[in-house]
Amino acid sequence: MHGRISVFLAIVAMLLFSGFARCDDADRKPLDEESLRSYMAGEYDLIGRKADSTSTYDGHVTLRDEGGVLQVTRTVGGKTDKCDARFDTVAGTDRIPVLRMHVRFDGKEYDATYRWQSDPDNYPRFTGYLYVSGTKSPGLEALFPIHK
Repeated sequence: MHGRISVFLAIVAMLLFSGFARCDDADRKPLDEESLRSYMAGEYDLIGRKADSTSTYDGHVTLRDEGGVLQVTRTVGGKTDKCDARFDTVAGTDRIPVLRMHVRFDGKEYDATYRWQSDPDNYPRFTGYLYVSGTKSPGLEALFPIHK
């Protein structure tokens, strides 16, 4: 009886270990940027709070896949800024995927980092921080897809 239990436990341990190994390999695969650019392309409403302030703003963001680059057009307060977005990861070995941009806003150059997730209709939704060197309280932004 004890022999069967030992064999059973050994098999379970091997299955668990092989499952963890596969998950670890999957976590280390690079992002499928082509699919992500296609998924993210579209029009978004922007809601934000300025860095080091309680002032809020709203605007419009367009993401387009142009030649393998995610092009960003941001319009806030009647001023339009264009930049490129790039995919990156944060949190060391956790490798959490993010979208990074360098945007001009309110007369300053900001670095922006966004996380994304799918909303209940399977559209991307973004939340992010805007900051410059010395920022005590980063700006906050949320992008919501415009359904046409």
